[in-house]
Amino acid sequence: MQTSVQKLRERVQLLDQIVSEEQRLWGVMSPQNVIEHLGGAILSSAKGRKGKVMLPPDVAPKAKARFFNSYYPFPRNVKMPGTQNLPTEAPPLRFSSMAEAREKFDGAVQFFLKQLEVQPEQTSTHGYFGDLTMTEWLQFHVKHLEHHLQQFGVLPVDEKIPTLEKLLYKLGQHIQVDTPALWGKMNAHQMVEHLSLVFVLSMGKIKFPYQGTEADAKRFWEGFVESENPWKEVFPSSDLGEPRPPRKDTIEESKLLLQKSFRDYLVYCEANPNAVHPQYFLGNLTVDQWRQVHVKHLRHHMRQFGMEV
Repeated sequence: MQTSVQKLRERVQLLDQIVSEEQRLWGVMSPQNVIEHLGGAILSSAKGRKGKVMLPPDVAPKAKARFFNSYYPFPRNVKMPGTQNLPTEAPPLRFSSMAEAREKFDGAVQFFLKQLEVQPEQTSTHGYFGDLTMTEWLQFHVKHLEHHLQQFGVLPVDEKIPTLEKLLYKLGQHIQVDTPALWGKMNAHQMVEHLSLVFVLSMGKIKFPYQGTEADAKRFWEGFVESENPWKEVFPSSDLGEPRPPRKDTIEESKLLLQKSFRDYLVYCEANPNAVHPQYFLGNLTVDQWRQVHVKHLRHHMRQFGMEV
């Protein structure tokens, strides 16, 4: 939890860089609107307020799980619960100046952190997810802050991450142990574990030195960028022998392992943004290059098992 508290404090400090509406990449809120909006959510969650849940009882837990397991959980221009049918416009300002709004915001953050310390199991109602504990609210507020920091260009957004999340979600929903392959030696269970190992490989946790030349890597990379399916169109075919038996007893266990490998990969990339690790054909790749590989690699194997991508 201390790591999340530290991240909250760091994100709060970054709000100082939101100074002009000209920074805004989407939406209608001004910098002061954002501070007031964030502060109101933080203060409300710390007071233990109960309210109505806008989603049906069978939908809210699924929405909560998707939110907390996503790297970028907020879509752009998302509306507050209960305001979906209202015109898109900035709310009226509640405070007379940005300085006053920031003072109130900072007070809300301090109150929240105190309540988190003394009453970590206190719950408040979220309009979509239902009751959240203070620890869950902490995670929510970090993600909420990051969303608005991205809105004003203070934090970067890498669209490849939500693309990977969507592809992995679709794969998990549709792939079954008896789903037939259209080509190749791997069955569905083996393919899921293969995807997991490639995420591990991209973190440098599997030692696999690049054996080619810089010229080879450059040539393959240029082809990779141009091709939608480089495993079919660019890379030479290679016989790696018979696929390994799955390590997990069931494909559902392997799906969970794949999700864990992906989350570990995201955490690793955040902590090691300048990491470089080799890929068999493409040579030593940066974090951004590996993300491009993962997107096309996932799509390649989804096509292999008959899924639309």
